[in-house]
Amino acid sequence: MDPEGLREGIRTLLRNNGIVDFGVADATAWDSDPLVSSRIDAGCRPRDIMPGARSVIVFGIPIQNTILDTAPSIYYNHLYGVVNNMLDQVGERVALELLALGHHAVYIPRDGYHGIVGLKQRQDSFFSHRHSAYLAGLGNFGYNNMLLTSKNGPRIRFTSVITNAELPCDSPVTERICIGCRKCTKVCPVSAVPDCHYPEGVVDKKLCLGNSEKLAKEGISPCGRCIAVCPVGVDHIVGPTEKAVSRIRLYRKPIHQPNTIRRYSI
Repeated sequence: MDPEGLREGIRTLLRNNGIVDFGVADATAWDSDPLVSSRIDAGCRPRDIMPGARSVIVFGIPIQNTILDTAPSIYYNHLYGVVNNMLDQVGERVALELLALGHHAVYIPRDGYHGIVGLKQRQDSFFSHRHSAYLAGLGNFGYNNMLLTSKNGPRIRFTSVITNAELPCDSPVTERICIGCRKCTKVCPVSAVPDCHYPEGVVDKKLCLGNSEKLAKEGISPCGRCIAVCPVGVDHIVGPTEKAVSRIRLYRKPIHQPNTIRRYSI
């Protein structure tokens, strides 16, 4: 199959799994792109994982605004897990299809670390999907260090599949998507979001992790406020009514009741 036909076949496979946000990065770009090469250490690049890799397939699943607006909550906590699992499953499905076509391919886990315990030991995963998405032309970075897309702002999660298949590749978006409103900086409950764009400004991961650890003990992590408040994205125009949000927030804070399962109340 020719490279263009293979790319379209992957696009169709993703679309059949409900995924439309998709791009391809050149596997060598990690060594040549100024931003990425300065931020991603050797050992955490595609060719460190798969020698001979040519392409990195990147795709994303949007986070539903109606659920995100309740965060931190059980609702968002559950959605976060569902989206991560779906990304892993579809990533493996894409890799298997490439293998069936005679190519070498491997999916990268959505979160390459052992939860909060792992992040406390090392505050990075072994592969950065946001930088992968940047190189695949899917968006660029904002104050909260998240990758913003014109359609979903930062409300989208990505994963990557590394392959030795030769595919037509995309280029990074050069026009800045972040509008510099700094709402994410102001809304952060622990003041972890910097007051300048990434990569000049870097989120204080210790403060962010501390907040996540606290919420995890209550069963309502992650926080999600810095991505919920971002006004960038077509998806942000249509959101839940305040009445709906208020009703859902009744299930935010956990309490313990003797001889019963955990219940949730205000």
